[in-house]
Amino acid sequence: MIVYIKYGELTLKGKNRHLFVDKLHNNVRYSLKQFEDVKINKGYDAIIVDNITEENVDKIIHVLQQVSGIALIIKAYESTTDLKELSQDIVKILPNKETTFKVDAKRTDKSYKLNSMEINKEMGGLILDTLPNYHVNVRNPEIRVNIEIKHNKSIFYFDKIKGMGGFPLGINGKVLVLISGGIDSPVAAKLLLKKGFIVDFLTFITPPHTNPKALEKVKKLVKVIAKDIYEPKLYVCNFTNLQNELAHMSIKAYQITLMRRYFFRIARDLAVQNNYQAIATGESLGQVASQTIESMTTIQNAIEGFLVLRPLLIHDKSEIIELAQKYGTYDISIEPYIDCCALFVPKSPATKPTIRTAEKLEKELDFADEVYKNILSKIETEN
Repeated sequence: MIVYIKYGELTLKGKNRHLFVDKLHNNVRYSLKQFEDVKINKGYDAIIVDNITEENVDKIIHVLQQVSGIALIIKAYESTTDLKELSQDIVKILPNKETTFKVDAKRTDKSYKLNSMEINKEMGGLILDTLPNYHVNVRNPEIRVNIEIKHNKSIFYFDKIKGMGGFPLGINGKVLVLISGGIDSPVAAKLLLKKGFIVDFLTFITPPHTNPKALEKVKKLVKVIAKDIYEPKLYVCNFTNLQNELAHMSIKAYQITLMRRYFFRIARDLAVQNNYQAIATGESLGQVASQTIESMTTIQNAIEGFLVLRPLLIHDKSEIIELAQKYGTYDISIEPYIDCCALFVPKSPATKPTIRTAEKLEKELDFADEVYKNILSKIETEN
């Protein structure tokens, strides 16, 4: 038995295809490092994982479902290109019961003596000779026998498991995600992983106002997001002193606006220092006061055009929750330990803040810039 990995969007990459395939091959090797005896062979159109024990097959498939760049994961079998011998291998695995089937063959070896339609016909007859309780149904078969004829062997399988799709991890560079303990930002991180970004994280704490368990919650989320596929960094910024400065502003409705402007500044500076191509958030348009068009514009103005990615911008909350459940982050996100954003929301936050007012309020804060520089220098890193 083998696990047969089919590439996703890599097939669209033309002359750069080999870079994507090599990156995916390396990522698969890393993700399966716990399975010491497996062999991982790279081909033009697929990767084959071989030397697998029966007890590890499902475990390996589960790991591979978290690896971006994979379109299909297939539990498959290798055999000869002689159709009689191949049919004998196939019927050993097929269930001996009355059912319907269809043979779906293709040949990558175009020099093979039969074309795909001829293979289908002959193989169907050989299967019926051995399993007379089988019936051909080309429209809606209960069992689909997939066969690929290659130059020196054949591969056959019955079911396909959908992979994560997207691009191989790391092919598109690095992104720094602002992560809270909420539902949205972990989902945004997973979508960025799917698009081939290495994702690291920045979170903000405000002790003693925030519960230490809020940080533990973020650490658990980061672990679930990475899924042993790579080793992300988590930057932890103690925002307490700057939060105390923001408490002195004259228009309390702007407190979240200014807080997030400083979040973005810290993220931008950290990104520049550590060679990230962009920062990213879990913002979804209009969900809360800080996520209106006016708020996003005023907040992003603080970092003067540095690229901000928002993978969830047009997603509904129900769609985000569905993705969080799919990715395994939802149950952690709803644990009752709130982050500093939720803790310091004013009673009536500004929904249409302006850049002019935000800058005016920042000028009123005599020590904010000094405190900002100080906390930036004390950010801690956890791997």
